[in-house]
Amino acid sequence: MKRILVCLLVLAAAFNLLGCAPKDPAPAEQKTINIGVMPDVESIPFIIAEKNGFFEKHGVNVKIIHFKSAQDRDSAMQSGQLDGLITDHLAVVFANEGGFKQKIIAKNDGNVLMLAGKDSGIESMQDLKGRTVGLSTNTIMEYMVDKMLEAHQVKPEDVKKVAIPALPTRLEMLEEGKIDACILPEPLAGLAVKNGAKVLSSTDELANKPGAIAFTEKSLQENPEAIKAIFRAYNDSVAYLQSEPAESYLDFVIEAQGFPATIRDSLVLPQYSHAVKPDEKIVNDVVQWMKDRSLIKGDYAYQDLVDESILR
Repeated sequence: MKRILVCLLVLAAAFNLLGCAPKDPAPAEQKTINIGVMPDVESIPFIIAEKNGFFEKHGVNVKIIHFKSAQDRDSAMQSGQLDGLITDHLAVVFANEGGFKQKIIAKNDGNVLMLAGKDSGIESMQDLKGRTVGLSTNTIMEYMVDKMLEAHQVKPEDVKKVAIPALPTRLEMLEEGKIDACILPEPLAGLAVKNGAKVLSSTDELANKPGAIAFTEKSLQENPEAIKAIFRAYNDSVAYLQSEPAESYLDFVIEAQGFPATIRDSLVLPQYSHAVKPDEKIVNDVVQWMKDRSLIKGDYAYQDLVDESILR
C-alpha cells in the first residue's frame, strides 16, 4: 500500500510540475499579403486561388483587392496598401523611376489584339498607314502598338495615334466608326470581334507581351517565404484552369471581375501557364523603348527590375 501511495504522490508531483511549466508562446499573427488586381483575364488565377482555398492550402494569408483603373491601383501601391499587383513592365519601370521600388516575379497571361473596325476597309497591318489608331499613350498599349506595326514593316509614325485611355470608350469609338482601329485586351477584344471587328495582330502572335506580376521590394525583403507560397498557390490555380471546363468557373469569374454579362459568349481566356520569370529580351526592349522616348532618365538592367529568387 505504501509503495502504491508513494507512486501516486510522485505522479501527482510530476503532473503539477508539467502544469506549471512555461508554455510555448502563441505564434505571432501571420501577415496578410495584399495583392491588387484589375478587371482583366490576367488576374483570374489569383481570384480562383482565393475562391478555391489554394492560398490557405499553402499557409499564406492573402487579400485580393480589386481596382477599376491602373491609376487607382498604382496610387494604392505608392501609399503602401499593396504588397503585390498585376501590372506590366512599363508600370514597374515608371514606379522604380519614381522611387517606389518593386520587382517583377513572373509574367502574366492574356492576349492583347490590334483590331480594325468592321466598316473601315482595313484588312492588314499595312492598311493602317495614314489611318487612326486608338490607344493610351506612353503605356503598355502604345508599346505594343509600335511593336505590332514594326513587326509588319510599318513605321509607328505612319499611323495617326489617338489617345483614348478608357477601354470601354475606345471600344465604343471603334464600333461607331470614329476611329479606324484600336488596341484592346481581353475581355473587350473578344466582344469587339463578336461585333464584327477584324483582328490584325496580337501579342500572342508576336509572343512579346510585357505583362507582369510584381511585388514591392519591401514586401520581398520582409515576406519572401509567404510570396513563394503565393506562387505555389498560383500554380495550383493554373492547374485547375487547365483541367476544369470553363463552365465550372465562368459565371464566378464574370461576377468577381465585374465583366458585363453580355461578354459571356465572347470571353476568350488565355492558355494559362505556371509562373515563370519574364523574358529578359522583352524587359530590356521595354526599357530601351522608354529611353528612346525620353520617358525615363535612369538605366535599368534586368536584375534591377526582376527578382529571380522567388521562382527558383
